[in-house]
Amino acid sequence: MRSKVLIVIAVVLIITSFTVGYYLSISRVEYYLSSSEIKGLVKSIAEEVSIIRNLTFKELPNVVVVNKSYVVSTWGSKVPDEVLIFGDILKMTLLAPKDYNISSSYSDLLGIWIAASVGNTVYAVQEYFMDSKSPLIHRVLAHELTHVLQYQYFRIPPTRTLDELLAIRSLIEGDADVVADKYVSIKGYEVVSRVSSLTLKDPFIDIQLIPYIFGSRFVEYLLSVGGWELVNKVYEDLPKSMKYVMFPEKYLVREGLADVVVNVSCRVVYEDVLGPSYIYVMISKYFNESYALSMSSEWLGDRVVYCVNETYRVLNWVIKWSSTKSAEDFYRVFNYVLSFNNATLVGSSWFVNDLRLSIYVVGDEVFIKSYSSRSLN
Repeated sequence: MRSKVLIVIAVVLIITSFTVGYYLSISRVEYYLSSSEIKGLVKSIAEEVSIIRNLTFKELPNVVVVNKSYVVSTWGSKVPDEVLIFGDILKMTLLAPKDYNISSSYSDLLGIWIAASVGNTVYAVQEYFMDSKSPLIHRVLAHELTHVLQYQYFRIPPTRTLDELLAIRSLIEGDADVVADKYVSIKGYEVVSRVSSLTLKDPFIDIQLIPYIFGSRFVEYLLSVGGWELVNKVYEDLPKSMKYVMFPEKYLVREGLADVVVNVSCRVVYEDVLGPSYIYVMISKYFNESYALSMSSEWLGDRVVYCVNETYRVLNWVIKWSSTKSAEDFYRVFNYVLSFNNATLVGSSWFVNDLRLSIYVVGDEVFIKSYSSRSLN
């Protein structure tokens, strides 16, 4: 059995409809724009987004004005099982502490949308629409309207891994962010800061930020090489890994990646490729983002396999590196992570909280096994 976590900012089940929730919060006031005012604003911004993106709307987007309670009741009433499983992955790789509550993080994201797009429809959360001249509101709508154009012109096939999913989302979000920034600049509005760094506090949220942190850089690189024509072509030959997004020059030459195989005899409930961005989040948390980026550039492939039965949980994670030296460097990094978490070494195993872990290097591959006899939730 193979599954993956479709960990998107908005609705987990409709990523291929270019769903995105903008998780920026602003102060509340008593007056909100009416539905007709919001729809008029969307229409005027759509005209300029079309010019910037050099794509004409095949049909004008639908606009649905909702409130925050609608968002939570429609998309947040139940945390998907895949997200709960991913919470285990975070804990068993020591990216999240024992008491980490991924359900809370998931719900928090839903509660702070400003707008979202699903297919040809833009949803606007009325509580955040208080000033028709707000640069933030204009930027958010320009971003979402770009998603509608993407939906009308491009088709995204189902993704196979978390790494591939984040790479494709990076193209989608980077495209929308670049258009939104250009729109704000043309309008002469004050600059609205985009997401540019990790929180280093919540690993689930940090992974959601990856497409925003690296997506704009990726699209800006493509624009510098071949303009919007090249960006459009990338939708026909999508990046298969965050390696190509984080280091866009590698996308153009299609630098080779490794297909890592992990053989197990247990009941598999989750199997995936976590990718270089997972490595990036991990090393950023325990070291710094500069070193994390350097180490991520040496990643060639990985596979994680997670098994569960009535009495135990076991995770096997194999990461392939560009050289023996890089593998040994990551081995030392993970040993530091173990020490930081006050792990105790007994024989060849490390013990931390309810986990027993082992790590070893064979050539250019690092093997990590994490075992727990108890539920992690």
